[in-house]
Amino acid sequence: MGTRWDLKRMLFNLSALVDLGQEVTSAKGYAERMRTAVYVITGMFSVPRAALFVYDPEQRALVHVAGKGNEELQDVRLSLRSSDVQQLPRNEPFPIRDMRTVPFFQRYEDILAKLDARVMVALFAKDEFIGVLTLGRRLSRKTYLRSEWDVLKVAAHQLASAVHNARLFAQHAEKARENKRLYEDMRRIYHETIEAFATAIDAKDEYTKNHSYRVAHYASAIARQMGWRKEQVEAIYIAGLLHDIGKIIIDRKVINKDSDLTSQEKEEIKNHPQVSYEILSKIRFPWKEVVHFIRHHHERPDGRGYPDALGEKDLSDGVKILALSDAFDAMTSDRPYRQRLPLAEAVREIERCAGTQFDHHISTVFIKMLEQEIKGKSHGQPILESMKMEIKAFRDANGPRYNA
Repeated sequence: MGTRWDLKRMLFNLSALVDLGQEVTSAKGYAERMRTAVYVITGMFSVPRAALFVYDPEQRALVHVAGKGNEELQDVRLSLRSSDVQQLPRNEPFPIRDMRTVPFFQRYEDILAKLDARVMVALFAKDEFIGVLTLGRRLSRKTYLRSEWDVLKVAAHQLASAVHNARLFAQHAEKARENKRLYEDMRRIYHETIEAFATAIDAKDEYTKNHSYRVAHYASAIARQMGWRKEQVEAIYIAGLLHDIGKIIIDRKVINKDSDLTSQEKEEIKNHPQVSYEILSKIRFPWKEVVHFIRHHHERPDGRGYPDALGEKDLSDGVKILALSDAFDAMTSDRPYRQRLPLAEAVREIERCAGTQFDHHISTVFIKMLEQEIKGKSHGQPILESMKMEIKAFRDANGPRYNA
């Protein structure tokens, strides 16, 4: 029950962060974006009252720009002294009760009480003070879990970047590069959040630590080699990180079983792409192909895959890339029921199964990439960083061809 509840909470937070990221970077007007962002954050933590104050350098005051449940206080301005900002933790949520001795909180104790403010986050972007977000009493659990503080911190960073971005655009439209960097910062935070999910997925299986990272690494490298655009490569990378999320609801004993699985256990494991799809299809990813890649990453060109037994013509290149990357990492990793295959044997298995289990063209591309790296002639980021001993053994076993 605990695992299912943790998964639901993780997915809810991820979905909410996706929604928040899309809202603060949307084409809506500034005021509407800020109001929607506040409503998304209050929904994440079951808080009926909240207020967003943005710092106005000219007035040296915090100006109320958006809120929920505090309509009568929307014209409030809070004057700031230079020492006030220095005493606020940067993008770190904190209970207001812990700051009662700080002069700023003493001066505005009555206003904070009217706001029913229980938690505050001081918003900073690029070492610049942006404003503050206050959250009122929670409707559910009064305290925040450590993971919830972390999610609120990410949300605060997104909000601070969005406000800073809007301010720069309004004041200095020519600073397009800076806006892009801020946008990339938000993408990086978004990626880090998804990578945390990948870590949680891989932790389910003691034998496949970092499996999702390696699959994402192989898949994105193949996509780049095939000339995919940057956003498409990003999509296949995200799909690689999340492709096994459905396994998180499978009993750990089944995943780590070192003997033959029963027919029921096999069906339970084979169902994980469908479960992954059902979980992730509820999230509005910026990349539409992600859930499609994940649902079909165990399909085969010969139609003998699952869950839909699709044929080669029905499979996108992204699905074929992810399927090959997943299988290659499985072959070259220890599993409870067998030891890893040597690199040379894994390559031969890909060659043998090209056209049946794996797409022939994509298999050829991948094998050529492996050969170039083994020869030391790879121009891109290494994809076999964890296999130095295997590379040496491969060279020794295959002679001068791979020692050029």
